[in-house]
Amino acid sequence: MQNNEVSKSLNLWYDRNKRVLPFRLSRDPYKIWLSEVMLHQTQIAIMLPYYNKWIKKYPNIKSLIKEPYDKVLKDWEGLGYYNRCLNFYNALKIIEKKYHGEIPKNYDEFRNLPGVGDYTAAAVLSIAYNQKHVLIDGNVKRVLSRYLGIKTLSKYNLLRIKNQLGQLMFCSDPGKFNQSIMELGAILCRKYTPKCISCPLRFNCKAFLADKVLEYPKVLTKRKKPVINFIGLIIVFKNQILICKRKEALLRGFWELPNIKGENKVVIENLIKSIFDLEIKIKKELFKKSGLIKHTFSHLTFKIKFYELRLDKLPRIKKQMKLVTELDLKNIPCTKILYKALQLIKI
Repeated sequence: MQNNEVSKSLNLWYDRNKRVLPFRLSRDPYKIWLSEVMLHQTQIAIMLPYYNKWIKKYPNIKSLIKEPYDKVLKDWEGLGYYNRCLNFYNALKIIEKKYHGEIPKNYDEFRNLPGVGDYTAAAVLSIAYNQKHVLIDGNVKRVLSRYLGIKTLSKYNLLRIKNQLGQLMFCSDPGKFNQSIMELGAILCRKYTPKCISCPLRFNCKAFLADKVLEYPKVLTKRKKPVINFIGLIIVFKNQILICKRKEALLRGFWELPNIKGENKVVIENLIKSIFDLEIKIKKELFKKSGLIKHTFSHLTFKIKFYELRLDKLPRIKKQMKLVTELDLKNIPCTKILYKALQLIKI
């Protein structure tokens, strides 16, 4: 099959079988970009409710950047990978100021915005502006690995895949081609349950012809996720709880319960020093063990041993701390760990 025939075959299959998704109904670069950001490491079924709610609330750049970041982050709460939200928000701020609210069509200008990598730049510019940019995601790697008979996805082989994609892009609509091959990977060329009999590329697919589809690409052994132990405090004062804002890169900007690295109760003294302005001593018997919370991220796991501390008098707290009611939590971005911990006690 010639390259132009492959392209036509893919596009024809896409027209007949593509899923109807809201972000495919528009060439608006803002909506396409948002969908790509939200879909990063996230399944469509999980992402769609967030996307629909977001577009209804923030239909364009101006409607989003006029809101404070805390409010925007609250609307992202639960979707995960929160740096995506921060980068998207900051990038739109730059676009409004530097490009007068118009998402740049120039690849280098767009690529240099916060959070925009090669994949995102190629996806948005090809789909929204019909520019010829090859994009490679996990689905595309799998399709081309099987089609070309490339077992190991080394840097050299990824370059071969990229070059092959460039040769296959014989069409007037590069965005459609990119979407068609990604869709093929998502619907037919699945990792463990491929539907080869329905694939328009099967008669030229080296893995299929060799009856070794599941051997491509070679699956790398996943590293065991490291576990980090913490001690956390649920401090209750007059039906309010004490929370603090995270400064660390992971979950930056979210509010959480005070915590400190370590698994020994001895570190609680250092935690208390980080909460209150004055050096105080609290009787050990006031700390009641509440339970253990385990929360897994994509690359590591947190294990937090929580203690409940109820105070009749509250010493002066440091600036990064604040008291809130359970009702207040509905209006501020909070970590899932905070919500899990509050289920351990009665306020």
